[in-house]
Amino acid sequence: MSTPVNLIPEDAPFDDGQREWLNGLIAALAGWEGALGGAEQGGGEAKETFPWHDPAMALDERMALAEGKPYERQLMAAMAQLDCGQCGYLCKTYAEAIAFDGEALNRCVPGAKETERQLKALAAEHKAESAASATDDDAEEKPAPQPKKAAPLGTRDNPLMAKLKSSTPLNAEGSTKDTRHVVIDLGGSGVAYTAGDSMGIFPENDPRTVDAILADLDVSGGETVTVDGEERLFRQALLKDRDVTKPSDEVIALLAEHAADADEAEDLKMLAGRGAEEGQTLLELVRVYPSARPTVQALVDELGPLQPRLYSIASSSKQYPDEIHTTVAVVKTAVYGRGYKGVASTYLAKRLSRHGEVPIYIQKSDEFRVNADPDHPAIMIGPGTGIAPFLAFLQEREALGHAGRNWLFFGNPESARDHIYRDQLDAWRKQGLISRLTLAFSRDQDEKVYVQTRMLEQAWEFWAWLQAGAVIYICGDASRMAKDVDDALHRIVAEQGAMDEKAAARYVTTLSENGRYLRDVY
Repeated sequence: MSTPVNLIPEDAPFDDGQREWLNGLIAALAGWEGALGGAEQGGGEAKETFPWHDPAMALDERMALAEGKPYERQLMAAMAQLDCGQCGYLCKTYAEAIAFDGEALNRCVPGAKETERQLKALAAEHKAESAASATDDDAEEKPAPQPKKAAPLGTRDNPLMAKLKSSTPLNAEGSTKDTRHVVIDLGGSGVAYTAGDSMGIFPENDPRTVDAILADLDVSGGETVTVDGEERLFRQALLKDRDVTKPSDEVIALLAEHAADADEAEDLKMLAGRGAEEGQTLLELVRVYPSARPTVQALVDELGPLQPRLYSIASSSKQYPDEIHTTVAVVKTAVYGRGYKGVASTYLAKRLSRHGEVPIYIQKSDEFRVNADPDHPAIMIGPGTGIAPFLAFLQEREALGHAGRNWLFFGNPESARDHIYRDQLDAWRKQGLISRLTLAFSRDQDEKVYVQTRMLEQAWEFWAWLQAGAVIYICGDASRMAKDVDDALHRIVAEQGAMDEKAAARYVTTLSENGRYLRDVY
């Protein structure tokens, strides 16, 4: 019996119906088996689904849904489900790279320790099962992995050394926030981007932290070490290559192994079992456990890599072809009494000097794009730094002359201090580019008000826009804001559309499948 021919990859920018139709069309034109429109001729396999692919779902729930699935699908379920690209893949393709190509287990930045531990447990279980079922044929030497092709400039494997043009504070004096508008000069490099893409940067650790670690270890930093097959000075390795703010379980176990004091060794063994506490850094560990002094090479080997960070691009290349703009919230907080500064945000906003060089790359988005229909209404929901891609979208629609209406939801703590981009937003509203501007400042009144509150207050208008074909775009925190906005959307659909819970859920799912509900969450 004939089966459909699948020629269009799953990560191509088409929805399921479009992909099936194209597969069928190509097959029909070429005379291959498979029906136009993707209809099966009998015996075809059902399309694979990934019910765990939900960033709001807890890890144990995701793993339960993946129970009994192939190894690579269980690995996928352990990911953060954001498809953010910080690992260099999507969740599905990263899992497949681990399963089939031996990719490292520690590249999922948003999943952090939780994901890394689950991946390690799955890998250990898979290895044990493979060893138990191995035959003599399995013992044959596997072919060496093929070398990677040279990556284009401005990609993760070949970043562009760009320059910082400016870092401008956006909050008024007295704000609890420090948000910067950062402009990166591409210098005529030819590196291209599209509104909806993100910019990845490779940050450096704080030199003061690195020097304090060196002093406590009683080393100069001039020692030669090997990092990923290349020689480096130890200080440079700690500065640019290794994560010293979130010690890996392996480096804590290494410290336990080399602790001369028995009590320190015991404490470190227990800590390695449960992992470093939030905010606990390598500097704190080497100070609290002074007898734990492994070799500098061993430290480099066991510390995790310093991962790149992604920032939503806040500019349109149609207006700024040689610049990338982004909105950076400088992370500075206390975690369980420990002072903590964001590595990438403080590097970009404070430590990198004007015209200083920073390695950057473009993380392409497959779906989070301005809709091609110039007349489509757009609802953009982005509190805080989540406004960034919508600055790009509005610039893009302005440059393209789109006539479609734009409704922007924006929120922050205080209107007097945190109404970032106020002048630009007011100007766009006056000229008509922004049709509706809905603001939510949570601390301006006794009762907290958020963007989802405003959605529900204006439910009738929101529903009317949906009925007119509006596309909903969301950018921001996945665990709280995006989930709350999603809940509000379901409620609006149910109440305004007179639907029960299941019907409302189907409606929202259809919006997503038709490219009318797009999220850039982190």
